[in-house]
Amino acid sequence: MIDLKALVQPKIESIAKLAQTLLRAFNLVNFQNVTDILNFRRHQAGDFLYTKQTKWVVTTEHTPLPLNDGLYLKAIGDVFVEDFNDGDLSQSEYVQLANKYCMAASSRNRLVFDANVGYEFSSNTSFDIYVESGGWYCSGTCKLHWKSAPKAGYAVKILGRFKYGHHYASLVNNSNYQPLEGFNIGIYNNMLAGIGLCIGHSESLRSMNGAVVTSKFTIARVSVFDFDDVVSFYPGVWACELRQINTMGGSWQTPFYFNGIDFGESIKLTNCFIADNHRRVADNELGKVNFNTGEFIIYGSSFNNMRVVINGDAVVKMNCPHFENPQSTAKNKRFLEVIGSHAYCVLDKPQIVIRDTPIYSNLFYCKAGSSQNKHPYAGGLVFISPSYNAAPNYRPDLAAYQDDGIEYESDGYLELVGGGGRVYLEGGAHINSLFYTNSPIPIARNLVGKSFTNSDFKNSTNSSSPFGWTIVDDFGEILVLNLDGNDMLRIQCDGGAPRANGIYQEMDCRNKSVFMLAMRYRWESGIELSESSFISIETRFITRNSSQINTSTRKLKNLNGSNNFNGVYWELARIKEFIPEGAELVRVNVLLNTEELAVENIVTVSIDSVIVNLI
Repeated sequence: MIDLKALVQPKIESIAKLAQTLLRAFNLVNFQNVTDILNFRRHQAGDFLYTKQTKWVVTTEHTPLPLNDGLYLKAIGDVFVEDFNDGDLSQSEYVQLANKYCMAASSRNRLVFDANVGYEFSSNTSFDIYVESGGWYCSGTCKLHWKSAPKAGYAVKILGRFKYGHHYASLVNNSNYQPLEGFNIGIYNNMLAGIGLCIGHSESLRSMNGAVVTSKFTIARVSVFDFDDVVSFYPGVWACELRQINTMGGSWQTPFYFNGIDFGESIKLTNCFIADNHRRVADNELGKVNFNTGEFIIYGSSFNNMRVVINGDAVVKMNCPHFENPQSTAKNKRFLEVIGSHAYCVLDKPQIVIRDTPIYSNLFYCKAGSSQNKHPYAGGLVFISPSYNAAPNYRPDLAAYQDDGIEYESDGYLELVGGGGRVYLEGGAHINSLFYTNSPIPIARNLVGKSFTNSDFKNSTNSSSPFGWTIVDDFGEILVLNLDGNDMLRIQCDGGAPRANGIYQEMDCRNKSVFMLAMRYRWESGIELSESSFISIETRFITRNSSQINTSTRKLKNLNGSNNFNGVYWELARIKEFIPEGAELVRVNVLLNTEELAVENIVTVSIDSVIVNLI
């Protein structure tokens, strides 16, 4: 009898070798993780290998994973990051190893994360993800946490592989456009210095040195929590989309314009949620969304308890945005401001929700020009069919009377947009509570084309003629004064007989539905004068040929009935009128009326502003 075992055993180096030979014959060679494959030193070209979820092939083509005898390990299809976990490497180490493989120029494999695994990284760990690579992906939401601020200055960076040159356009066109999808970066209420999600690369925000082309990609389903800068765009970024990006805590940053910058063409934000500004580690300032240059098109996104700043020459166009202050107790609140010399912002069908907390600041702001700096030169703030509620607790006109030590960002006027800059309204405005509070809030005191000229009396041709206004009668004196840095109109009316003295202005009201007026005034004369004195606001709706359609008059508190007199307190008058059919012009007369006064008596009233909006 032949002893088969004795005959074959000298030719078998090991049972493991035999097992590998048999499995290789059926393309079923399996390893627990990538480390096991690298430690095995008898690979042959063409072998198909498997870890837990990743399929590999042994090849002579160079990759970042060398094997024996000049061979390399190459992935086929998606690479699963947990296949690099050998039980000995830390999460920082094996995720970096997996990312190094997938980011190599020879690899276009997508790196897939497990939503059921949470990752915690050291401060020495940061990740570069190339637009032209297969990117990072999680079908659910994978949580990435940092124990402390990353020393590289950022947690995750999305950047292009190619520098600027005559070949870059064709090279970028080979991108698969999805470098990051399905991740949470950072922990809410755990502020860290640095950048959570860095998009683009250059020497700095103010330099093109080292800049790379970072364009034609989409980042989706990513949340970034509580880094000083949750999202930062660097020079070289353009033509990209951020979809369903949620950020809470820190700031958004963009470059400022400088000579030679290539940045910002057609950057889209779609269905994003940007909320809850927290104080930054670096400077203890509250986080903001800073658009300093570039063109941003924003669709259906929410800005809750977050200030949006349009600066420099940035152009921001928002479609159906939502602004709100949920659960906030801050009385000094700002939703959006346009402050750049060439900045421009369009809010198309915005929904503006004012919660129950009293607010004494202007929620929106558009910086006015001056004789030295007439800006925005070619910008401003445009509202298209806005919706907002006329909340009685929104009172920026009462900021000066709050004795709470807070310096409110208010101009002192009751208006949605402060600052006195260019504000435009296209279409109508839906004011949620207009028809049951009878207290509409004007959009802006200088609503271009739909508001009075010189509504706050800051512009005058001389001391007795407020620009844009016409004097009604001359039974007294009308002056424009500047007291404590505040311009105001002073009307004096003589005694001796029933008198009236004041001003008027008219404007086009065609194709509008609601007339809104807010006027701030105060009595300068004592209560001892005739109780017959009163201020009247007369609203006349007329045609082009001066045919009268409708007239109404509002009499304000007379001296005897007023408890705010002697130049101490301002009072507020508000009027709402539905514009009658056929009306083409509206004329507003503001008159000081006296009756039965002695000749020597003079009644005086000051008017701070007459804000009129037609919507």
